[in-house]
Amino acid sequence: MTRRAKLGVMVPLIFIAILLASSFILPYIYPEYDRETSSYLKDSSGDIIAAPPYTPGEMPPMGSDKMGRNVAVLLIAGAKYTILAAIGIAFMRMVIGFLFGLFYTFLSRRVVKHVKALAEVFQFIPLVIIVYALLFYVDKAFQTNALGSTNYLIIQMLAISIVVVPSLGIYIGEEMKIFMRNEFIEASRTMGGTKKHLITTHLWPQFRRHSVVLFSEQISQTLALLIQLGIIYITLGGLRKINFGIGGTDPEYFTVSNEWAAMISINLTQIFVNPWLVVAPLVFFATLIFLVNTISSNLKVLLLNSGQVKGSGKSEDYEEFVDTPLSSQGSFDFVSFEEKSG
Repeated sequence: MTRRAKLGVMVPLIFIAILLASSFILPYIYPEYDRETSSYLKDSSGDIIAAPPYTPGEMPPMGSDKMGRNVAVLLIAGAKYTILAAIGIAFMRMVIGFLFGLFYTFLSRRVVKHVKALAEVFQFIPLVIIVYALLFYVDKAFQTNALGSTNYLIIQMLAISIVVVPSLGIYIGEEMKIFMRNEFIEASRTMGGTKKHLITTHLWPQFRRHSVVLFSEQISQTLALLIQLGIIYITLGGLRKINFGIGGTDPEYFTVSNEWAAMISINLTQIFVNPWLVVAPLVFFATLIFLVNTISSNLKVLLLNSGQVKGSGKSEDYEEFVDTPLSSQGSFDFVSFEEKSG
């Protein structure tokens, strides 16, 4: 069982590493991958039989965009931006969530009730709406060139990170409260152990043990959120909008990075005419989320086999925590934790 779980972690990691390496190498071995082409498909007689955008049958495996560029190649080139941004956002979520969890762990019960009440609000409001509200005026500044693409990207990553901090922080904090009920923690307190000692000696090692599982879950949740944001034209690094048509009434979006959510945004108007232009990035997203979820589920198996809480003699609390995944909105069941820690 353990060997199978290890393979379940290593194989998806290898696939992701190959995709990342290909994304970095592609521009060097094929520098013209994103150049617009005006060529047409012709038959043996020289007659034109197709014009861009080409279908997947005309340009395997996923067709082309309206400029004749191979969609699969563009998505591979943009993979590094999507994957590395998701990893960076997940890392920021974990760091800020851990600090919030520590703060929450040592709060009085009276204050905890109010903090929980505020955090529960995030269970009922879709995160995509919150992120959109946070970035609305920032995106306006980007469109008017008042804000650079790099600064916009940093602000986006911070916004996508902080929206889950209340739920994630309480999730971590409640698990810490459960862990703090162990007898050896009480003994440490009786012997004069300070908060700093409890954190560095007990809480941090315990959190570090299953932080990898939470980290992988946050990556998949970030990817899912990026899809939703792409549908409303909020993408990493921003999109440039140019208006065409009579009076400039038809907006056209462009991306330089070919980031996957951006590929959804710029082709969204083509979904009923050339659906593969939207389906292709969704397939890449779905495959990556599947690989990350596979890693996460197998990490749980490995942790449950060797991750019993030392000194407590029991692993039920740890197993419940590891087996309780955050939802796609970054929330969890506060009631179950309240019953256990009450």
